Amino acid sequence: MTSEETSSDAAGGKGGRVRTSERAGAYAVPALSKAAEILELLASEPAGLSATDIAARLGRSMGEIYRLVVALERLDFLTKDALLDRYALSLKLFELAHRHPPTKRLIRAAIPILERLAVEAEQSCHLGVLHGDQLVILAQADSPQPMRYSVKIGATFPALETSSGIVILAHSDERVQEQFLSSLLPEARGPMAERFARALEVGHERHASAVVTGVTNLSRPVFDHAGTPLAAITIPHLRQVPVHTEIERALEMVIAAADALSAGLGWTGAAEPNPHTL
Repeated sequence: MTSEETSSDAAGGKGGRVRTSERAGAYAVPALSKAAEILELLASEPAGLSATDIAARLGRSMGEIYRLVVALERLDFLTKDALLDRYALSLKLFELAHRHPPTKRLIRAAIPILERLAVEAEQSCHLGVLHGDQLVILAQADSPQPMRYSVKIGATFPALETSSGIVILAHSDERVQEQFLSSLLPEARGPMAERFARALEVGHERHASAVVTGVTNLSRPVFDHAGTPLAAITIPHLRQVPVHTEIERALEMVIAAADALSAGLGWTGAAEPNPHTL
């Protein structure tokens, strides 16, 4: 304009969470293990939690948790909403992960695909990933047209205000969807759930931008070898007289580009439905 967590009721801890300290064995460092538990918990809570809620969810006392939460905030791993008294993950972990080979691999594989898409569709395009409740732009390519609309690398947007976020969430676990839906006003949850369902049914989204009037977002998720949605490729389509590529053709190109990137990551999913038949 992500990540899934597996828990086991047999593993102990509140909510079936497998504690990091329980996995670490004899070489566990208690404070570090508890800090990791906090980060792992908040990774699945895009709206954040209070210190009291964190302690309760982890089955630990406030005395064990509070100083660690304050330290993590001081080190910029957490942000605090002073009004709601809630803590959430900052972008620091994302910034660190950005240096990690899998993220570099994703960007490296995406760049030539995005550059080709921008030229062929005559539109700017970008690759976005979820980070908490935000959509973060990892890579982009500019339209060859002298007048264009593009999104800056590193820019963040509320995920539910972007088609990239919608298509990623539509193909994500229902628990993840519910967490995002619960952050909305009650009257907005039904329409958003329907939008998820539609994007899942057709495999992509064509939707008017919630941010820029006159722009239509064309989005398709990118999958890894296991079929998990890692990212999304989006064209923020800007209709111009000099552009010869129709929006329907541009949508086909987005689908093909996203699927090419997915295939490069090992995805072997079913072919995308023809957008003209939906």
